[in-house]
Amino acid sequence: MNPHPSPDAVPAGGFFAAAANYGVNSPRPRLLLVALMLLALCIVLITAIDLAFLSDRVNYMLSLTQTKTLPHEAMRAGDMNTILFVTAMAGGMLALIAFGHSWARWVWLLLCMLAGSGLALVWVGPMFLFAPGAAMVKCGLFVLQAVLTCLLFAPSSNAWFRRLRELRDNPRRQAATPAAYQGTAPADGQAYHPYAPPGTLAGAAPAAVALPARPRTVTLGMALCVLSSLAGMVISLIYMPDVLAAQSVSLGTGWVKNTVYGSLVVGALLLILLMYFIARASNVARWIWLVVAVFGFLNSINAFKTAFVVSALYGSLAVLTQLIVLAGTILLFVPASNQWMRDTALARRP
Repeated sequence: MNPHPSPDAVPAGGFFAAAANYGVNSPRPRLLLVALMLLALCIVLITAIDLAFLSDRVNYMLSLTQTKTLPHEAMRAGDMNTILFVTAMAGGMLALIAFGHSWARWVWLLLCMLAGSGLALVWVGPMFLFAPGAAMVKCGLFVLQAVLTCLLFAPSSNAWFRRLRELRDNPRRQAATPAAYQGTAPADGQAYHPYAPPGTLAGAAPAAVALPARPRTVTLGMALCVLSSLAGMVISLIYMPDVLAAQSVSLGTGWVKNTVYGSLVVGALLLILLMYFIARASNVARWIWLVVAVFGFLNSINAFKTAFVVSALYGSLAVLTQLIVLAGTILLFVPASNQWMRDTALARRP
């Protein structure tokens, strides 16, 4: 038991205790737990609002164009896939935070809150013209998300993330002892080693933890996902002017250009982050990637039609890269990959 509990530690028993202890070696503080739950609720409400007024938004956007080159249902399906994709990514970031990945807090702060909310507020502007009440609610939810994001960096939350990092870096660390927390020396005069496993001398080096070797299925799966995804981004960038011209949109328009290039940069950063943690046997990152890959493929189905209109070569390359990504994702979930994830998790347990 931790002799220095968090000031807002969750009491034993009940729903909060079960949620605080689920999947982690150190209970989550109440403040962090409540902030994560409220952030998840905000995401659900924002998604519900976007889906409820999706048809109104598409009708409004079509009313602004002189040439209606895109059918109503195609635009509606594309926007729906985008909304669900963004929701999945936001939920994935919250899941990583909930399981003690401190870096995910900064990704959430920089990408989801600063960049993501900034782009979302740009889209909220037209919403005041066809759904002012819903637009006001969304603005309120964005403000609430900003406040809750600050709670992710509260002192109790920071202490919890540090504690989990210590346990992960030193998986054979002893349970709490007076000498471990007070820095007192043993009676024989030897310096106390806080990370020495039970049964060893106080001055002995801690036993190394042998983690299972990464199987070829995981290495090959990650390589296929990374190379194919980056190739798809480069191909999309090359053909982007032709794609927008087919949709009667100019790439020279400031917000269109910034959105296109910004989306590619954000996608590349998230790809690298997720693959890095999959390489370190993070099962949470693996499942987040699965959701991203599936939604990415579904979101690309409508884009394939436009790609083949622009160029048969572009359409073929777009389909091929997506299929390779799916093949790499499947390799991450074959029995050998699953066994490696389980063995690594067992080896890291304190």
